[in-house]
Amino acid sequence: MPAMAEDGPVYTRVWTYPSGGSGEGGETRADLNFTSARSVTYNNWTINDICPGDNYRVIARARAQLRDGSWANGTWHEDDGTCDSDAWGPYDGKELNTSRDIMKAGLQVCVDLGPSLKCEAEYRDNGHTS
Repeated sequence: MPAMAEDGPVYTRVWTYPSGGSGEGGETRADLNFTSARSVTYNNWTINDICPGDNYRVIARARAQLRDGSWANGTWHEDDGTCDSDAWGPYDGKELNTSRDIMKAGLQVCVDLGPSLKCEAEYRDNGHTS
């Protein structure tokens, strides 16, 4: 999916099973604020493990594509409870700063299946570099 334009909300969802199963998986959302060509701030950021429980943890991170096509990745965060627990967050002021221009930034959410990750991502364009 193409990136959305400039500051605003980002939401992405991953399902544990290819068919969507009973809805289990995870989701993440945040409001992005591009503060410069090389910096983006994440506000109201949450990560949620969605029921029914599948016994897999849900992790998410900030992610940005740089001008040269490479990726800058933030630290993994997780909804460290179960699908019945409160979501991780909301957190404000989480920054992703890079030494190169950010073309688009967003969120990546994954179900940790053990030997592999099943992930989805969504991005917004950086108005400072478009």
